[in-house]
Parts: sequence; C-alpha cells; structure tokens
Amino acid sequence: MSELGPDDIERPVGFVITSVITAFFSLSMAIRAPETLRHFRELFRGFGADLPAITFVALESAWIWWLFAVIGIAIAIWILSSARITHAQFRTMKITVRSFTLLLGLAVALTAWALYAPIFRLGAIV
Repeated sequence: MSELGPDDIERPVGFVITSVITAFFSLSMAIRAPETLRHFRELFRGFGADLPAITFVALESAWIWWLFAVIGIAIAIWILSSARITHAQFRTMKITVRSFTLLLGLAVALTAWALYAPIFRLGAIV
C-alpha cells in the first residue's frame, strides 16, 4: 500500500457505515411509503372530516420518498467510491451526510406529525 500524501486521509469506516445506513433507511422508507400512506388515506376517508393541508400534502407525496432514496444512495456511492480523500473532501462529505440525515429525519418527523395530528385531534373531541 502506498503512502498517503500530506493532504490525503483514509476514509473513516464509520463514515461509510453512516452513509450506507442512511441510504438503506431512505430506500426502505421509499418502498414502504406508498402502502402506508394508502392505509392512512383509507383511515381518513372513514373519518369523513376535512383534513389539514399538511396532512393532505403528506398523503399525496409518496413520490418524495423516492427522491430521498435516490439522493441517499447517490451520497453513499459517492463516499464509497473514494478510499483516499483530502481533508477538504472529507469536510464536504461530512457536511453532506449530516445535512441529508437531518433533512431525512425532519421529513420523517413532519410526516408522522402530519399523519397523526388529525387522529389525536379527533380523539380529544370524542
């Protein structure tokens, strides 16, 4: 194995694992979202009540999870393709993975809130 240059580092294994787990999670969300959202649509149809706009958007946006999956897989491939990187590349990759993970987590949390808020509101009324 050749020596690394002064600006090159070996890509940390934990960093690779994080990016692969995030890509896997986003792909699994994309695969499960259409069916899950279909069940929620049926549930809300049974309520017969008007839904808040955020809930309606969450129910009709199953395609967005495929966008997250494609981005997550692309980031993982980008990180896996470079065994040796500079400090600047590592910093860019680290910011990208953290930002994507945060954005994905926020999307999951917002979707969960949008789907369950009408159920809890109805439960408070009954």
